[in-house]
Amino acid sequence: MGVTDRYWGPIEPAEAAAVLGRPVEIVSQHLRWLFAVAHCRWNGTEMIVKRQPQMGRDIEQLRWQHALANFLADRGVPAVRSRGIVVRDGLWYELFDVARGADVYAGVDTWEPFRSDAHVRAAGETLAALHEAGTEFAPRRPQTGGFVVQLGLVDQAPADAVDALAGRRPAVAGYLSGQDWRAPVELAYAELFDRLRPVLPNLPTAPLHGDWQTNNLFFRGDEVSAIIDFHQADYAPRLLDLAVAVERNCFFWNRISEGEDDAYDLRHAGLLVAAYHGHAQLSTAERAALPDILAACQFEYGISFLDYYWGIERDREKADWAWHTFVLGHAEWWQSPAGGRARDGIERICTAL
Repeated sequence: MGVTDRYWGPIEPAEAAAVLGRPVEIVSQHLRWLFAVAHCRWNGTEMIVKRQPQMGRDIEQLRWQHALANFLADRGVPAVRSRGIVVRDGLWYELFDVARGADVYAGVDTWEPFRSDAHVRAAGETLAALHEAGTEFAPRRPQTGGFVVQLGLVDQAPADAVDALAGRRPAVAGYLSGQDWRAPVELAYAELFDRLRPVLPNLPTAPLHGDWQTNNLFFRGDEVSAIIDFHQADYAPRLLDLAVAVERNCFFWNRISEGEDDAYDLRHAGLLVAAYHGHAQLSTAERAALPDILAACQFEYGISFLDYYWGIERDREKADWAWHTFVLGHAEWWQSPAGGRARDGIERICTAL
């Protein structure tokens, strides 16, 4: 299987009926890398059913993410509301309202661009609004399992950080066993971690969406009308969420990994960051830290992918991609001449704010 192949089959009518407790019509089915989704209808009612594996998480983590989405919706952020969780046959089925607006990026994968400047600006402004609306959300709890969006492990040496994650994620420990991995991860991340270590404690924190990309946003005209997929929501420096947004939508890693070193869009990155800053001003410390956080944002998240691909799918090709391309390769690219040019461009964007 290739890294873009879908592991999970579609949610069929009988499965949806068992989850919802009634016969339903499947309006549409959608497969993503990590889960399956069905749009269901019955007696004039519609609901989204999303199936995903537990992946070593406590269900309270999922409930936290649902509570965050509903908290934001109550405060005017267009987050799609959660309507519950059903556990069946060792899998989790999340129930959601149907997103409002147009799914204009349906079928678009990660690391693909927005189609208009207006959508870029709207994405930046809405992310800032999400962070502001989430200020009072509690508990302020970083996630520990599944797909996490965190930077806290920069307080350790990179190899020690990987050891810590392997201790919590048996699949990661199993994959790395017998490999000479410590020296490569130190070369990829040691200087970056050293720069971030004194900076991170002073950055303002917020609840994060965690996966702010084109296909998680619905639009009505040029405005974001709905936000879906809070399954990677976390609590960390808000700047990490902005860095992830830049990384997902302005750096086209599938093309970079194939040797197209300049496959990124600094103009869109500038529009996104400026739109965020115009709604929720970035501090001097945040503007200085963004280039390094952009380079580090895939460390723990990439290891989450390794955990999933080796622990759930048991797919060697995908696990190798997660470690060698996602965790190590992206960090190594930032140390290349092309990565250096991109970093210079991000620094210019931050200086101009």
